Amino acid sequence: MKYQFKAHLPLLALGMLSGLLVIVGAELFGQKAAEPGVPLADIPFYQLPFGPDEAGRPRPFWPSRLNTENGRMVDPAVIPSAAQCATCHQREFEEWAPSLHAIAGRDTVYEKAVEANEDLHKDGVEKARFCEGCHAPGEVLAGRTNRFKSVMPSAAETEGITCVMCHTATHADPEEGNGALTLAVNTGVDQLSNAMLLAAPRDHARAYGGAKTNALIASGDFCGACHTEGYDTSMSKAQSRQHVQTTFREWKNSWYGRNDVTCQDCHMAPDPAAYVRQIREGNLAKPERYAHNFVGSNYLMFDTGLGGNLTFLRGGIVPGLSDARNTELIARQGEATRALLRSAAGLSLRRSSLDKDRLSFAVAVQNLGAGHNLPTGVIDQKYMWLEVVVRDGAGRKIFHSGAFDPVRGETDPDAVVWREDFIDAKGKRIPDHLTFITAEISHVRAGVPAKGEDVVSYETDVPPDAEGPFSLEARLWYRVATQEFAYNTLKTDLVIPPFELAAERFVLPATEEVRP
Repeated sequence: MKYQFKAHLPLLALGMLSGLLVIVGAELFGQKAAEPGVPLADIPFYQLPFGPDEAGRPRPFWPSRLNTENGRMVDPAVIPSAAQCATCHQREFEEWAPSLHAIAGRDTVYEKAVEANEDLHKDGVEKARFCEGCHAPGEVLAGRTNRFKSVMPSAAETEGITCVMCHTATHADPEEGNGALTLAVNTGVDQLSNAMLLAAPRDHARAYGGAKTNALIASGDFCGACHTEGYDTSMSKAQSRQHVQTTFREWKNSWYGRNDVTCQDCHMAPDPAAYVRQIREGNLAKPERYAHNFVGSNYLMFDTGLGGNLTFLRGGIVPGLSDARNTELIARQGEATRALLRSAAGLSLRRSSLDKDRLSFAVAVQNLGAGHNLPTGVIDQKYMWLEVVVRDGAGRKIFHSGAFDPVRGETDPDAVVWREDFIDAKGKRIPDHLTFITAEISHVRAGVPAKGEDVVSYETDVPPDAEGPFSLEARLWYRVATQEFAYNTLKTDLVIPPFELAAERFVLPATEEVRP
């Protein structure tokens, strides 16, 4: 062996020297590698109706605050789809696939709302970059959110918030929001072909899991980049910034934010409801692992009882799943969603009295498990209301507030409601989520803050022939869309079913005990 090594040493040395000379020569005389990404000028007919920024630079993704590290557009052909990632990351893929993130850009409720807004202005499609920056970032980065479609679609673009859109993030601005994420999709990570992944898995891990990115996507700041939303003059009728979604700020200023219980801790725990109960019991230990389900509050998108309507609402099936497996995963995610919702709220009787023939009582609506307001997000469509029924000793109903009509899909107009309203320039409420004509945001009743409560008072006459003891049935309901939106925007007669967050029964003072 030693003899062979000595015999071949001159050849080995010559080969190493030759290789070194080739590398040096390539550096000195070779052509410089092209900058990754696509120049804005290479996208035909791309519209820039919002003008440059303060430094005179073009804003190709505005009014979304989304950006790439080098400011260039993305070549959709080189962005891997989640189905491709599933080759090695099957568990993570099957957690993500039924999630709201996976269908963020394709669900029919969202798509119809965007189309309705686009029809309001000649620059409506370009204004929709505001929406797509969070819901379908691949579409925006590739230049497809444009009235003239000159960029071919790709699988990754249809997947909403897909793997690469999180695992290449390098910066987030949660106070600015509106999609204020910077992604390193044009700095080499998109050049890793399947062959390169197999040959150099460590390079792949570094590209998609760098220390900077891993720290960012584990923080509340990362979530806040999209879960902070404000309307301004560039995409609405607002004369000053209107705070539409303040979920990040609600969390940051809460007990949860102060105690480092992050968005990911609850929404990415393998069993979110169990983790919420753990927190409520005072155990702040982090989850053993973080799943990619992103369990939230949209129970409708997991209601398998809707049959074919559910597939319609979800915008079809995410690529990479069979119909049977898709249904199985949706059902599992639905169970987790409903359990999380039930862990969030509670009801308590604060006071009750009977003075002559007048009964008064107060019900506290409690936020027991949400690390932000209840409800939170953009809540012109999502809303919560309280239903109370008072019965006399014979079971006769003597007072009812907050009834829901399951045939017409209408909520009692006099119900106590937690909702924000979009107001147009004439001061009228906009029932159809028409973002681009919204001038002002007002709250019917602000959301209940984390670990807080909102006390609602009622009074009612008691019929002279009513006998006690009286009983109070209280139910807290949640709904993800108004029926007006279903009729006017979705063009469907499907009744949007409500979800019961909490229910309690209380005994009120008996008539004979307090009447003079």
